Amino acid sequence: MKSQFEVFLRLKPSNNQSQNAMQYQIYQNKKLQVLLPKHVKFGMINNNRDNLDFNFTHVFDQKSSQEHVFTNVTTPVINSFLDGYNATIFAYGQTGSGKTYTMSGAETWQLRGIIPRALSYIFDEIDKRTKFEYKIYISFMEIYNENAYDLLEKRHLETPLEQWNKIALFEDDQNNIHLKNLSIHQCNNEQEGIDLLMMGNFIRQVSSTPMNQSSSRSHCIFTVTLEGCDTTSETCFVSKLHLVDLAGSERISKSQVEGNLLNEAKYINLSLTYLEQVIIALNERMKGANRQHIPYRNSLMTTLLKDSLGGNCKTVMIATISSENDNIEESLSTLRFSQRVGQLENEIRRNEKVDLEAVVKRLEQEKLALIRELEQYQRGGTSTSSNKKIQQQQQNVLPQSSGIPISQKEIQEKVELYLNERIPLLDVKSIEETQKCFEAMKDLYNTRMKEYVTELTFISEKLQKYDEILTRKKEQSSFLEQKENSSPEIEVYRRNESPQIQFKKRPNQ
Repeated sequence: MKSQFEVFLRLKPSNNQSQNAMQYQIYQNKKLQVLLPKHVKFGMINNNRDNLDFNFTHVFDQKSSQEHVFTNVTTPVINSFLDGYNATIFAYGQTGSGKTYTMSGAETWQLRGIIPRALSYIFDEIDKRTKFEYKIYISFMEIYNENAYDLLEKRHLETPLEQWNKIALFEDDQNNIHLKNLSIHQCNNEQEGIDLLMMGNFIRQVSSTPMNQSSSRSHCIFTVTLEGCDTTSETCFVSKLHLVDLAGSERISKSQVEGNLLNEAKYINLSLTYLEQVIIALNERMKGANRQHIPYRNSLMTTLLKDSLGGNCKTVMIATISSENDNIEESLSTLRFSQRVGQLENEIRRNEKVDLEAVVKRLEQEKLALIRELEQYQRGGTSTSSNKKIQQQQQNVLPQSSGIPISQKEIQEKVELYLNERIPLLDVKSIEETQKCFEAMKDLYNTRMKEYVTELTFISEKLQKYDEILTRKKEQSSFLEQKENSSPEIEVYRRNESPQIQFKKRPNQ
């Protein structure tokens, strides 16, 4: 099933409502028209045109509330996630344009962002879906200066960044990307999820810059993994929801940052450049260009978001821009990038899986029941000595023939009723009819035996196949085995495409 990327736009309220505010028009909440000034501080934008038009799934103006944004952007995505589809929501824009405010929110509960609202919505919906049994797991990581760190490791609260364990990325023989040193936490209710989010946001790298007093200096990926099983069948699914807050790009010439802030800005801008290169390559391939290689491996962020950008995932982007003329160049850059993202589409599918253990258990029970039934028929067929005595007694009593012809079909129907205990006695009028009844019993017995042998053979082959599958599953490091451990350390990201550039295999540490 095709899934077009949805792109939303959110305008940050201007701190200066004077003539310095960007001039724009919003049409039907779907199109933004930017009125270009003839001259700006850093040169001329485009004097050949007076305005530029940009189309979106929805445009949120400066007065849009957090709840309004969540309802329009996130609710449909989470519903797909709860149905078994992978989903991603990521915020993109320049530094200080409102990405973290949109994703995480402000200090008050009324101003909470998409992530805490998503946790509330997920648990509310789970309570309504009584047909399913769910388990929820959460991980939270940041990518800082092209190194990944676990934001839910409690030791990081007390130790400096230099002593943190870096998340190591490597690939197995099945092309699954593994992240070592990333913990996964089972979450039983909304409050546990909120506590994990607050802990991660507290640890996350934040600094004050000339462009933003509380600037996020890392990309953050908050992942909710859902395991759902239909209680009326043996089908289950595993889906993932990635909520991504990207660090904002910034112009060094404008921010005038130095030292460590300058180094952070270089890494942020470089990773966002690689993200743009991936989007351009995907656009070219979708338009029919002979583009085989997509440069996911240029950065850690694009590697982790490979499925979100070009795989099995329903993806939504929230572009945030400043509404001030001083930032119009950065805003136009964000708007142009969002138009390229909006042209992409992914092929998505429901991540169903069969509960092999439940299937094997059911088949084993069916096999035992069939064996018991087969033994009953065998016991019934071997007790012929008593039947011979009865037959001899009947020969002394019954005539050779009753003189009334009886068809073989009637005999078979009568015998079948008797064997199925539909009639208490098998009434015969002559020795000839008795012999026909025995012949009908023999034919019916042989027919049923063939059917049961065929069915038992089929079940045995099926059980053998499932045993082989379970054996292979046990030999691999499965996702379920990790969560049985109280402090799991590895999360598996399944890939839909064979990677273009192979990582060197790394031994388990």
